[in-house]
Amino acid sequence: MEPAYDEAVPEVLNLTPHVVRLVGDSATVEVAPAGPPARLVLLPDRADGAVRIGPLLVPLKRTAASPDVVGLPDARPGVLLIVARPVAEALPDRDDLFYPHDTVRDADGVVVGCRSLARPVVAAND
Repeated sequence: MEPAYDEAVPEVLNLTPHVVRLVGDSATVEVAPAGPPARLVLLPDRADGAVRIGPLLVPLKRTAASPDVVGLPDARPGVLLIVARPVAEALPDRDDLFYPHDTVRDADGVVVGCRSLARPVVAAND
């Protein structure tokens, strides 16, 4: 069951480390970080050789994130949580997790905001 968020949500918490700027046609709303960010627990790096780039010997690593998330409160009715996309994708069944989407960039290509919030598609079990 998907919640209806077409009206004002009583509470929006930004659990990313950055201000999220939501850009509309006639206004921009800034949502400040609400505290420590929700993060995936990273697994230890594994060495994967090296490559010479110019004068440097650059180590190559294999990295992975676990499915565990830290810093994420339990879901509460009427509360929308803005998180990093990997956090939302690790927990696709959580209806309250959204990430910045449709990014807006300045003339230098730097992300300055977003036009929408998104959440992952939950795959149907066949």
